[in-house]
Amino acid sequence: MSDLIIKIKKLDWFYFSLIFFLSFVGFVMIYSATSGMEYNVLFSHSIKIILGLFIMLIVAIIDLEFWKKNAFYLYLICIVLLIWTSFYGHIGKGSRRWINFSGFYIQPSEFMKICIILSLAKFFDEKKIRETRDYFFLILPIAIVLIPFGLIISQPDLGTAAMILFISFLIFFISALSWKFFASIGVGFLIIAPYLWNSLKNYQKQRILTLFNPENDPLGSGYHIIQSQIAIGSGGTFGKGWMKGTQSHLDFLPEKHTDFIFSMLGEEFGFFGTISVIGLIVLITYLTYQIANNSKIDTFQRILSFGIISNFFFAALINMSMVIGILPIVGLPLPLVSYGGSSMLTYFIGFGLILSIKLGIDRKY
Repeated sequence: MSDLIIKIKKLDWFYFSLIFFLSFVGFVMIYSATSGMEYNVLFSHSIKIILGLFIMLIVAIIDLEFWKKNAFYLYLICIVLLIWTSFYGHIGKGSRRWINFSGFYIQPSEFMKICIILSLAKFFDEKKIRETRDYFFLILPIAIVLIPFGLIISQPDLGTAAMILFISFLIFFISALSWKFFASIGVGFLIIAPYLWNSLKNYQKQRILTLFNPENDPLGSGYHIIQSQIAIGSGGTFGKGWMKGTQSHLDFLPEKHTDFIFSMLGEEFGFFGTISVIGLIVLITYLTYQIANNSKIDTFQRILSFGIISNFFFAALINMSMVIGILPIVGLPLPLVSYGGSSMLTYFIGFGLILSIKLGIDRKY
């Protein structure tokens, strides 16, 4: 009991408060998106935040060795859930991504991102660099990535599948693999690119093509991007005020509580509101990078830290780039800000692992 109290006291509460504040910003924006009238949505989201913070705290005080020891078991559980989803999952908006547990919907593909990061960190921690430069030893980590990628892309969930590939590529990169490996990956990607394109649904292809010229179909596939750009641009320097956005509250802006919540933030709080949220995301990323850098002696901790913060930062970057028209719409929410269940819980778990790493470093010194 005394050890538990010591762990709680030594937690990085400043880091914890940054996570809480970012999720609170999300609650404020969702309140605006629903005009404060959809009480079930607000109650559900507030419960998810409280539950997520509690889970983050629990994960933080559990010894990191537990997660390392059980990384592959957690991965296998997620694989089973993904297979189950492929056959019996709940269908929503044209995708079979969710499992219904007595009214509670979970998205296994979101939890798979954490499990892949844990599994790859465990693998590269147990292998010496000279072994990882042998292609034979890379069969397992490549399989760890490609098996869930195939299951997720078949749902279809292009955004999550792309994030898994990107995060895994970064982990391979920081694991000191040979340049020949990355050259082989590049050649392999070029070979399978036509197949990947043909495997996309028509609406997914249209989203990518719309990126280059959204005005070509302003009332169809280009509508979302155009309305999002109008919303952000109309916010000006200080915004129109909380709950006073016209694009969002007159329903011109689609999915304003999930994928396009950053657009509503820009409309209501302007340049200063968006730059404040971006600054908060960058600060969390920087502090996590410092934690990863301080744990560079421990390969597992270093890869785990980089993997988790890459998942957070690049999801935020892709979402913001998506709503201003730099990237195609892929359905990635803004971490901890957008309304969501499994995705939000995944980020809380990830930050709990970061706090656990930080706690271990502080206790060493």
